[in-house]
Amino acid sequence: MHILLVEDELKIRQGLKKIIEDVITSKLRITEASNGREALDWLKTQDQVDLIITDIRMSEMNGIDLIKRAKESHPNLLFVVISGYDEFTYAREALRYGVSDYLLKPIERVELAQVLQKISLQLHITKQPNSKATVADVPDDTDRLLIRRVRELVNEYLNQDISLQFLAERVYLNPKYLSNMFKRETGQNLSDFVTERRMEKARKLLKETTLKVSEVAMMCGIANHKYFASLFKQHTGCTPSEFRDQ
Repeated sequence: MHILLVEDELKIRQGLKKIIEDVITSKLRITEASNGREALDWLKTQDQVDLIITDIRMSEMNGIDLIKRAKESHPNLLFVVISGYDEFTYAREALRYGVSDYLLKPIERVELAQVLQKISLQLHITKQPNSKATVADVPDDTDRLLIRRVRELVNEYLNQDISLQFLAERVYLNPKYLSNMFKRETGQNLSDFVTERRMEKARKLLKETTLKVSEVAMMCGIANHKYFASLFKQHTGCTPSEFRDQ
């Protein structure tokens, strides 16, 4: 596999290269570029490149522009986007250009290994003689980005009233679609996940602080402390006060 790695921060690029080399131990070639412009200039002289892994925000030319321009000369080239959570709107835009997958910062070794494994399968399919299969025949797991982002949002806003509408607006999806996708991908209702995280936080606060039960309820995003106590008992089998005494 020949990979073009595009990242404007040298330390991040070197670290990512080291992870890739650890994950793929043979038949690997990595070329580096510090921005989209440099990557595009290099592509003009190359025919044999399989994959571009690119950051979203870079000087000179960002990842989205690089993808659009590169596809004009290399229509079969595969792309993986490196995206931070605050760049989620950019990642959503990249979907429209057919990127294969995402790597969310900070990069996780296991996640990267899974992504590269899928890319290898895509390349294997398309390079088979007389094969009519395309990369579209490989299952697409880009919904993983959305699920991970929703989980992060829940954790971030756990002290507030988190509604389905609230979450859907922040990932630019229809609420019903988000609800169905979360259930399909995780096997759990989104509302149940939110409640589960609230109860985890409540147990931690009751165990590690001297906050009043009503204060714990507020910090867990539940204004009515009586409802909080009832919900807590449903999930733990005891009241908040009993849990603390234990």
